[in-house]
Amino acid sequence: MISFTKVSIVFCLVLFPGFLAVANPKTEKLQTHGWNLKNQKGNWKPMELVWEESSGAVAPEFRFGKQYKLVAGQKKVLLTRKVFRTNQQILNETKEIPSKVYESWMQKLSKTGIETFPFESPPSDTITGVSYNFVSFELGSTKSKFYYHLEERKDPSWKQKNSIINIIERMKP
Repeated sequence: MISFTKVSIVFCLVLFPGFLAVANPKTEKLQTHGWNLKNQKGNWKPMELVWEESSGAVAPEFRFGKQYKLVAGQKKVLLTRKVFRTNQQILNETKEIPSKVYESWMQKLSKTGIETFPFESPPSDTITGVSYNFVSFELGSTKSKFYYHLEERKDPSWKQKNSIINIIERMKP
């Protein structure tokens, strides 16, 4: 006995052969959750992602700082990671990132909605001993940036921003 679904598929394939071939996974434009990562010439669109976080003014044995910068140029993507603890630099590297890795990171970031945050100006009020940390993102005309204090990362309402920071912190060449 032939099911209705099988008959429908065969019918569509015979009468409308192009009907089921609408989505082509090997399209020229590389899209990640709505973002075109490459231009019409097949080059990467300019993108810059920066994350800076530091401990602020604490005892020297507890000081730390992190700066990650992911930059897409026309032909290559570079990740720079700088980390210091207790006033000693423990990591300072810049490496080229393979296309598939970059695409994977961008897909994860796009799912977080990183582009939905407004581009904030630096906070005008300063608190002695407290650092302002930030994440900034630019892809084409899309720009977003948010500032934060370390204490804010413990807030349950910070799930979206924490997931963005966690994705960036796990980036390794």
